[in-house]
Amino acid sequence: MGASVSAPCREDAERLRAGLPEACVEAAKLIQDAEVFLLLTGAGFSADSGLAVYADVANVKAYADRDLQYHDICEPRWLRSEPELFWGFWGQCFNDYRDTAPHKGYEVINHWVEQRFRRSEVAELLRSRLRGRGDPADEPTPSLASAGTLQAPYVIQDSPGAFFAFTSNVDAHHFDWFQGCEIRECHGNVELYQCTGKVCSMTQAREPLPKGEPCPGIWRIPLDFYFNVDKETMLAARGVPGSSKRSTHSNSVDVEADGLQVPRVGRVRGEMRSTTLRHMPDSPAASAVAAEAGFSDNHPMCQRCGGPARPAILMFNDSDWLDLDEQVERWQSWTTEVSKLAKERSSEGACSPLRVVLLEIGAGGNVRTVRHTAEAQLEELLEAGAQGKLVRINPDFPNADEGDMAGHVVSLMG
Repeated sequence: MGASVSAPCREDAERLRAGLPEACVEAAKLIQDAEVFLLLTGAGFSADSGLAVYADVANVKAYADRDLQYHDICEPRWLRSEPELFWGFWGQCFNDYRDTAPHKGYEVINHWVEQRFRRSEVAELLRSRLRGRGDPADEPTPSLASAGTLQAPYVIQDSPGAFFAFTSNVDAHHFDWFQGCEIRECHGNVELYQCTGKVCSMTQAREPLPKGEPCPGIWRIPLDFYFNVDKETMLAARGVPGSSKRSTHSNSVDVEADGLQVPRVGRVRGEMRSTTLRHMPDSPAASAVAAEAGFSDNHPMCQRCGGPARPAILMFNDSDWLDLDEQVERWQSWTTEVSKLAKERSSEGACSPLRVVLLEIGAGGNVRTVRHTAEAQLEELLEAGAQGKLVRINPDFPNADEGDMAGHVVSLMG
């Protein structure tokens, strides 16, 4: 899918806004009647929690003084050339995400899922098929402790039913409300860490590794860790880590000339978080002990080679990111089984086609991973014989990107 994202013309935008009530009713009906529900979220979904979006996150004086924008700062090269700048940005993003509560919409959607998609007949059928094909939930993660390194960040013991959440957001807020087996984070999240691979060598690692190759494994940051960041300079020096400083239900935010409060890194708003990662399983004991030792400093370290660690997040110009293989496999297995079921239901003699709804919220045009995935999954399901619709909620780009998908997209433009 190579189509570009484009805003609707003025007449189309006016029509969409005028028709919003009817579109909401149609969307509600689609969700109510669906047998399978796929949620896809971008940065706009996190915005309602009081977090900054792509256009505003790095729009602070410290970066403006250096003529740096988000796409400049969000590169792994800063960890080597200026680690204080790297950890100032990612450390403060982590602090903001760790302290800020997911908005009410997560709870609402989870209620829908709990009522209609986790324990339905179709959910149990998909879950049993996933377990039968060797879903990653049934395969214990191999321990690497004997090699002197870390185990997997967590181990999922369950399989998804008739719901899955696909997100490009790296705040890990989905784990507050959705089950771990139901989540695919296509860009990683700030709670997971990896080796940089830049200082590992045969003389430093406990096992011979080619120089420049990252140490294996991804691990979790401790639940009580916070970065120590100077919000004026947006730099984070080596030394003692910080602590949570949000003692109230809101934080200072920048106020625009029109009176709007605009969240930025280190200047977010929202409720204090009370459900932190409650559906992310604990790390294996050996992994947790090893990981904690790597966070004794404000600049985290790899506990295998002693070199710099980094968030396991896909950044710009990033060839070293380590994705979580088990999460990838779980997502691919689920989409495969849903398509198979759609084909079975569309065959001659089947009672009715499989009813699937895709709900996409807040996925813009800067990084199109979520939009592309939504339309690609919709196309695959339609070709398999499913009765499918994509509900796209977006204040700027609510229409289909691909022309042949237009008749299958319900556009909500507020």
